[in-house]
Amino acid sequence: MCLKPFKCGAEALKQFMMGMTVCLLFGANLLAEEPVHKMPANGPAVKVLRSTDLEETWDGQPAKLTMVEVIWKPGGSSADHRHPCPTFVYVLEGELQTRVGDGPLLQLKKGDTLYEPAFALHADTRNLSDSDPVRVLAIHVHPRDVKQFVIPTDQTEAE
Repeated sequence: MCLKPFKCGAEALKQFMMGMTVCLLFGANLLAEEPVHKMPANGPAVKVLRSTDLEETWDGQPAKLTMVEVIWKPGGSSADHRHPCPTFVYVLEGELQTRVGDGPLLQLKKGDTLYEPAFALHADTRNLSDSDPVRVLAIHVHPRDVKQFVIPTDQTEAE
């Protein structure tokens, strides 16, 4: 005797196997090695939301898209750094200031967007509020073999 909502027989086995296949594929994707978004201990928290291989190439190499959520605590800031790929940013919550390259100091708020060219200096970034966090969605388009998304300025100046 079967209990609802489960089905009995061959159809139940087929659905079970399909479900297990999806779980295994999803689990394998979660365990795949992801590039590092390591920030200093006092910097923002970074959470990978999605990492997807693309059909397109990057300079002839297989490409990937990685989407992350970055959260600065009230009054938090980021050390100056660079990204090895173009980065597109959308402010989800809060207000922050930042500078890209030798451009002006920008103040961004919820709904604003920002483009950072590959290897452009990303400097003077801080949460403008002492009481509210800042959350942004950052999208990186990069070669699949990228291992480090955040390159400290002292590392790039030494090269």
